[in-house]
Amino acid sequence: MTDEVSISPVTATPDRKAIRAQLEQTGKGYHDLLNSLTAEDWKRRSGNRAWSVGQLMWHLAWGAGYFPRAIEQCRKGKASNPPPWIMHPANVLITRIGSRKATPQTVAEKYDVAHAAILACLDGVKDDEWSKGVRSFGQYITIESAFQRFRGHFEEHEADIRKGLGRA
Repeated sequence: MTDEVSISPVTATPDRKAIRAQLEQTGKGYHDLLNSLTAEDWKRRSGNRAWSVGQLMWHLAWGAGYFPRAIEQCRKGKASNPPPWIMHPANVLITRIGSRKATPQTVAEKYDVAHAAILACLDGVKDDEWSKGVRSFGQYITIESAFQRFRGHFEEHEADIRKGLGRA
């Protein structure tokens, strides 16, 4: 007779306070960056050849509004997954058109609405939901990783903006 030890994976519940702190830090970073921009900066080309600084600030605010949907898609296990050859040009076009009348004030308001929704999503995640996920835009994401991607999206485009402004 052998002694068998049953080992079940231990999945730690993510630290909600740490995630909230990271989300708040991201929001503060967005507003700090926005408030550092002059009217001339807003029109300058960013380090991302497709967009100006103002367009990227709009893109970040608009993109923040997507994250609550991503959480819901993870819960349901269903997401749209268009091919990159459609999504990349569509993303550029959506940002160029959507940002046409954007101002620092309108993007700040758009961002704040989205950021509040993201925090509400965090509050609504149940302990057994963190690992629920879905393949979306070519990548597998979980509820937990969606919150991390929010920070990553900001950092990616913050670097583009700083590069365009010569602040990298």
